[in-house]
Amino acid sequence: MIWVTWRQFRATILFGVLTPLLLAAITIAITLIDGGVAPIPALQGCLGIGEDYCTAETAQSLAILLTIALPVVLGTFVGVTVFSRDLERRTHVLGLTQSVSRRRWYGVRVLVVFVPTMLAMALLGCALYWAKYRTSPGSFTFMSTGESRLDFPTFGATGFVAGAYTAVGLMLGAACALAMRNTIAAMITTLVVSTAFLALLPTQIREHYANPEVERLTVEQKVGDMYGGTPDFYLPMDSIRIYPRWNVSSDYVDRHGDAVAIDLQQCDWPDDYRDMSEFETVAEYEQYSDRQRANNARIEIDCIRAQGAEAFETKYHEDRPFWRFQAIETALALVIAGLLGGLSLLLVRRLRP
Repeated sequence: MIWVTWRQFRATILFGVLTPLLLAAITIAITLIDGGVAPIPALQGCLGIGEDYCTAETAQSLAILLTIALPVVLGTFVGVTVFSRDLERRTHVLGLTQSVSRRRWYGVRVLVVFVPTMLAMALLGCALYWAKYRTSPGSFTFMSTGESRLDFPTFGATGFVAGAYTAVGLMLGAACALAMRNTIAAMITTLVVSTAFLALLPTQIREHYANPEVERLTVEQKVGDMYGGTPDFYLPMDSIRIYPRWNVSSDYVDRHGDAVAIDLQQCDWPDDYRDMSEFETVAEYEQYSDRQRANNARIEIDCIRAQGAEAFETKYHEDRPFWRFQAIETALALVIAGLLGGLSLLLVRRLRP
């Protein structure tokens, strides 16, 4: 049965396995030839091949974007077609009327076609992690760039969680094919649902894997920062944040900690702004600007407090639990893939020869 399945789907298997492995090999090769990259936990802003140092960063950025898209592509073109072609051509009748059980007929296809594809995607994610964070030409540490390894799309493309995403896409495609028995309809459904699933994880679910830490500022501190706070390089060295963090939410809150929507249009802003040309010297204009800025800050503070806000809170996760979050999200995705597999088995049992 395994040999027959291989012969029937060898082109599909090779597409599902070789595509991520080839992408991993190309990215690693370019990174090593380029001498490695600094381990910055974000998509690089350098895109192009005009400069030597841009080549590896560009290759990694493109590879990360492709890796995020591959679970959807594989679910649509591999997960669906492994079953839909037989159902549309009714060649499944031959398999279901032989001595092979329906469970084995389904399970062998999952084992021979789906499992190698999942493993290849997991290997791709680990290869991208190594290329991005373990090829630094110097003794760098993770640097604060305003982005974190927990951010989309870096999190889903670097690490073994890419294999779990692929499992969901493939099992979803199989379930859609068995339920609809129409290739185009199953492909469209798989494309839409798997994309929604991948979008739901970083926006609604991932933040709940652990209790976020909270940074609390008074209204005066927040407004003062907006009107010209102290830059990080003027702060004491032990207060500068080196490791990045993933900000989950940033809101003004009331005394109970509930978010408050602030409308600055309700503030009583002055309308007596004077242009620089109205002053005889630059020094006079600068003194006026300082007074105006201080007055605007006071007005904004009073306005925000009048709307019920007591502080400004930022909830965030440190970058350090990257692998713990990977394990949690992988387990969650595999559970969903298992449920879809159980649904597919029920659908297989109801197939009529």
